Amino acid sequence: MPAPAESPLTAKIVEWDRQKGYGFLQVGPQRVFLHRRDFVEHHKRPAVGDAVRFMLGQDAKGRTCATSAVHVNDGGRITVLNVLVTVGLLVLPALALQRRALDFRWVGACALGLGALTYWAYALDKRQARKKEWRLPEAWLHLLELLGGWPGAFLAQRRLRHKCSKVSYQVVFWLIVLAYQFAAFDSLQEWKLSRAALDRLERALEHRT
Repeated sequence: MPAPAESPLTAKIVEWDRQKGYGFLQVGPQRVFLHRRDFVEHHKRPAVGDAVRFMLGQDAKGRTCATSAVHVNDGGRITVLNVLVTVGLLVLPALALQRRALDFRWVGACALGLGALTYWAYALDKRQARKKEWRLPEAWLHLLELLGGWPGAFLAQRRLRHKCSKVSYQVVFWLIVLAYQFAAFDSLQEWKLSRAALDRLERALEHRT
């Protein structure tokens, strides 16, 4: 059996039991045990023929096995639909900015910069997750989204397949996106909804006092 190595290896799954969640990788003339729990990420179900990058380690009984496994080329892709959704979500904010007569050159440059920075932050966090090293706090990622980097975050989630399956994270992310949509729509309505909400809040506070 191959001895544990410090550098990652790549091999294909030659046997996999879906019910039990484990199988074997073909490493040279030998087979190496791989359990589903030893995957760093769970984007797809392992299957025979999948290429996997992993480290050789040992289980509790000292037997050689694969650890820190990731699917090779498991990244997603940015589809035409993803681009259309992004453009669609940018329509209201763009109309609101146009109504306010803001300079699109500066606004566009800031938006692109924040989007690129957010995408880079996602890529860094995914890389750190695979290495099992220090991660970026989710609050930092949400802050970048809140500052205007949410379009870059949306595309990063699809391309990198990162943070796209964690429900709690997605809830906060889409609340941020919806907040931008609401603010843009209300801006086009001269803040009627916000003023009405504030008036109701003031009346409610007056009744309590």
